[in-house]
Amino acid sequence: MTKDSPLISIIIPAYNRAHLISKTLDSILAQTYQNWECIVVDDGSKDGTENVVKRYCNNDKRFRFYHRPQNHLSGGNGARNFGFEKSTGEYIQWFDSDDLMMPEMLRQKLNEIVRTNCDCVVTRGGELIDEVSLTYNLKWELFETETSALEHIKGNLVFGTNGPLFKKSYLINKKLFDEELKIRQEWEFFSRLLMIGLDFRIVNEVLYLYRNEQDGIRKNISKEKFLYQNKALRKIIVYLNTFRPLDSATEFEARKYFFAITKLNYKRALKNKYYSVLKYILKNFYLVFKGNFITYGFIKSIKKPKVFFKIFK
Repeated sequence: MTKDSPLISIIIPAYNRAHLISKTLDSILAQTYQNWECIVVDDGSKDGTENVVKRYCNNDKRFRFYHRPQNHLSGGNGARNFGFEKSTGEYIQWFDSDDLMMPEMLRQKLNEIVRTNCDCVVTRGGELIDEVSLTYNLKWELFETETSALEHIKGNLVFGTNGPLFKKSYLINKKLFDEELKIRQEWEFFSRLLMIGLDFRIVNEVLYLYRNEQDGIRKNISKEKFLYQNKALRKIIVYLNTFRPLDSATEFEARKYFFAITKLNYKRALKNKYYSVLKYILKNFYLVFKGNFITYGFIKSIKKPKVFFKIFK
């Protein structure tokens, strides 16, 4: 590592990616910025992912392979957090095991983070449509705003796992990805950081491509997926109630949004008969109203208000 060429740690969680991860690793090899280490953490693959990655390790010592240890929960978040522990770079780039870096991604991000001395640089990603021509769709805009935390909470400002390059020094002693969450972990993580004032800059170019091939609980609109969405929401509301990191006006707007989305989730739970999730959602209502936003009107706007009183009497 040198002052002019600092080391970037690329951290990739992997699960059953033998058919795709070589393309991801090839896109890292093709970077115009070459002072990186790539840490791949396997989360219990059964398909030969380890053999594929170890071929890269044997050919290039910048690649390192690990199995996620038992002291981290199963899932991508445990693998990401363990990869951070093993990293030695001055900068941290989390990346997904089925996505592709554009050749200038690392260089452009690094140039901007060094130039501005910010905590984090974020770039845009494109949804991969054709792998041969590298055509893609754009789904989200990146923009700078004084209310970035609120816009991210509402889903108007989207970072994505691949988007940010962090100073490692900024992340030290901060809670990283919540290992209890299976989805919405990026939203929860970045919302927390933005609420306490993450100093970020934007490189408004498409510098990575992501696949929209969903598997596991992400694949279907399922009860489990719905549960984790509400768990992530609960964690952010608890964080807001505990630390009160936002100014009063922004906090008020955030609570209005939490109320609206929780009300929507309540109706959806009833419609799909997700009764075990319903109790969880009602507790989210309680947390929203705990912070000087209590109103009696919501009782009239939801069905079965007696359920609420039964839980919280």
